[in-house]
Amino acid sequence: MADWLHRTVAGLAPAEPGYRRLLVRPRPGGGLRHARAALLTPYGPAAVGWRLADGELAVEVTVPPGATARVELPGAAPTEVGSGAHRFTVPWSEAA
Repeated sequence: MADWLHRTVAGLAPAEPGYRRLLVRPRPGGGLRHARAALLTPYGPAAVGWRLADGELAVEVTVPPGATARVELPGAAPTEVGSGAHRFTVPWSEAA
């Protein structure tokens, strides 16, 4: 159950074994308005948090040093990011 919450609800998963490359793909729905997941990878802490408010999906991503992440948000083109803290917003409607 915890794995499903991390990977599907919060959207934090390995894109390659060992978490050198992360996949960030949150899937809001089911009445949830926010979620957050964090874990300690071999490269350091990784985290994803998202919140629905005012017609937007706001996502915060922390990528550890030496790692990269592919960020896939609903209605947006995938983005590749390096280590550090990143923030994204995309339009959101309950019908999405």
